[in-house]
Amino acid sequence: MMSACIHCDQEVLTAYYHKGHDHDAGPFCCQGCLTVYNIINFKGLSEYYDIKKNVALLKKRAPVELKNNHYSYLNDTEFLNEYAYRNLNNELTMEFYLEGIHCLACLWIIEKLPAFVPGVLSAKLNMGRSVATISIDSTGDFSLVAKELDGIGYRPHPLKINQSTADLKIKEERSMILKIGIAAAAAGNIMLYAVSLYAGAGPEYEQVFNALTVLFAIPVLTYCAFPFYKNSYIALKNKTLSIDVPISLSLIMGGIMGIYNLINHVPENYFDSLTALVFLLLLSRYFLKLIQEKGLSTSDLHFFYQGESVLKVNEHNHSDVVEIHPKFIRPNDLLKILPNQVIPADGKVISGESYLNNSLLTGESGLQKIKAQDQVFSGTMNVSGELIIEVEKANHESRLGKILKNVETGWGQKAQIIDITNQISKYFAGAVLTLSVILYFVTARHGSQKEALELALTLLIVTCPCALAIATPLTFIRTLSKAAQKGIIIKDDAVIEKLSRAQKIFIDKTGTITQNQLQVMQMNIINQTALSVFDIIHNLERTSLHPVAICLKEFVKSSLPRDYDVSDLKEMPGVGVSGHINGHFYEIKNYGIYEDHILVAEFKIQDALRPDAQASLNALRNEGLKLQILSGDKTEHVKEIALKLGLTNDEYQAELSPEKKSQVIKSTPNSIMVGDGANDAIALASAGTGIAVFGAMDISLRAADVYMNYPGLSSVAELMVISKETMKVIYRNLVLSISYNSVSVFLAYTGHISPLAAAIIMPLSSLTVLISTLTGTKTLRKLWK
Repeated sequence: MMSACIHCDQEVLTAYYHKGHDHDAGPFCCQGCLTVYNIINFKGLSEYYDIKKNVALLKKRAPVELKNNHYSYLNDTEFLNEYAYRNLNNELTMEFYLEGIHCLACLWIIEKLPAFVPGVLSAKLNMGRSVATISIDSTGDFSLVAKELDGIGYRPHPLKINQSTADLKIKEERSMILKIGIAAAAAGNIMLYAVSLYAGAGPEYEQVFNALTVLFAIPVLTYCAFPFYKNSYIALKNKTLSIDVPISLSLIMGGIMGIYNLINHVPENYFDSLTALVFLLLLSRYFLKLIQEKGLSTSDLHFFYQGESVLKVNEHNHSDVVEIHPKFIRPNDLLKILPNQVIPADGKVISGESYLNNSLLTGESGLQKIKAQDQVFSGTMNVSGELIIEVEKANHESRLGKILKNVETGWGQKAQIIDITNQISKYFAGAVLTLSVILYFVTARHGSQKEALELALTLLIVTCPCALAIATPLTFIRTLSKAAQKGIIIKDDAVIEKLSRAQKIFIDKTGTITQNQLQVMQMNIINQTALSVFDIIHNLERTSLHPVAICLKEFVKSSLPRDYDVSDLKEMPGVGVSGHINGHFYEIKNYGIYEDHILVAEFKIQDALRPDAQASLNALRNEGLKLQILSGDKTEHVKEIALKLGLTNDEYQAELSPEKKSQVIKSTPNSIMVGDGANDAIALASAGTGIAVFGAMDISLRAADVYMNYPGLSSVAELMVISKETMKVIYRNLVLSISYNSVSVFLAYTGHISPLAAAIIMPLSSLTVLISTLTGTKTLRKLWK
């Protein structure tokens, strides 16, 4: 049985250990996790691991990537003017989205920042959004804060704050909370008086209690209920009906009738039910709004693909450079692109030669040779030499920027079930209003005006569609919040409904089915050599950062290879490495090792399957989904993986560009796309539902509808079950609501219930829906444990 990394909890393939004076620590899955462990211990924060062991909620995180990130641009005046703001204590503040947040131990270590970073006044972490709010004093330095966060494994991304929008949002939220509070207090007090009246309070108390209920109800039926009146006015102005129309009419008619009864000394009013209705509706809408805002807004998307910084070159002196944020790149700027750096804009090479990794845009892992006057595109990786490029298109005008614009257009859709509810509510509202008017005139013609008004009001009150109004939002609220607790962040309620209808799931290979970690699967020694094969690999690949080189170095490390001087060492991107050692010429290329041009060894490299891959695919099949792998990798590699997983030839496609993936997905309705690579962004947006697993590059995380806090496919099948069971609860609630209201219409229309009885039994429908929602289904109850 494989052991788990003590830092990130991933299964360890190649173990690393910390060698201490008093004890060894480990295992770690990679050098990154080991390095972060050492940093955390050096800063005296080793309690992090004790907290991590004991927290009730533990979500896996991806292995740590060690990056040489620069953050000096964070102190640039132009950048601070856009990204930093003054909080209520007049402290300079900036917000960062942090990669790798996974449990309460993360909260503990982030909020310890003031203890070990000079100048930090406070650090608060919003676990739900993975956003840290950092405030500094006059001696503070945001670049130092960012470096420290990066160093302990939480890669930071600054978020731009629109102060006026933020202030307006706070103002609106406070207004909603105030309305809820007033409605709750009034409803609670009115209930006390209502109980006394229902219990038969004496005549000397009836009029006083009725007067008090009116006083408590007035602010609820005016100020608190104003959003319903406003929505109703807008709906009627647009010549349509919404669920707020009958709600508003019930509140107005109930209020008028209650005041009329008070004036005429009739001991009947309906303010207990009406104020409770306002409270419940406001509360459910507020919580749904809160949960929907847990994720980052769509406007944050482009801050994630631009990278941390870029070197801007003086056009008259190419050695004169300044570090800036990619947001401030403009056309005609000259940029210096270093090896292993992502190109941040579309442009033309002015000087230098290199090889580019275009996998973000093409999905192909092969390298492209580039030289002066060649075109380059944002999002591509410079692999080898330095380049100076002239910017032609930046930010949203670049090729990648346009892809992300397409991604953003798919956001903000409502769930179809909500549209269905709105349609039901519209017809229901029209029917109730029509029946109330008919009932009034029929009764008035054969009886008194008072009796006619009472019957019409009874019908409006007893059929007030509060249960219909809260049935769907309540269920979505519960599912969104419970899923978030399990590390499944769902952007909005529309996603749940779309998942429940999905018929086919497309899966990117790398990082979802495979580990995204190359391994040497086989090494065949063909001929004897002057040096051992392990020594050859170690010395030729010692300085290379190519994924194959890293994989080979890992493979030979346990054999303790010796160091030799290498002359004429050359690394040729797309080919291999070569050099002279002790008078012999050695090469590593095309999965072979050569001594003096003679093949001496062959090796086979493969991206290892995730341990949960087979079981996860079986679980998805059991949910009725058709499977298909979509990959930009070579056909032979994808085919080999597919065969291991028992997939047929029509269940995988290889050598696909992101645009081609998008075309395939768009041609399939009710589809799901699961990916974790940046080149999956447009594919994720093209699917009915996009799911990004943890470890994904930032574009994909923001482009997806669902964000898993940990890698692999293990939770996707669980998410499918959650969505289907949630929809069962919603349909059950709708049936209960409609059935209740249908029976109520019949009883009110035939005169079997009075306004007083209507006021008493009206909340029962809401209570029934609430119990149904909290109960869920047997399957959901097991999942939520």
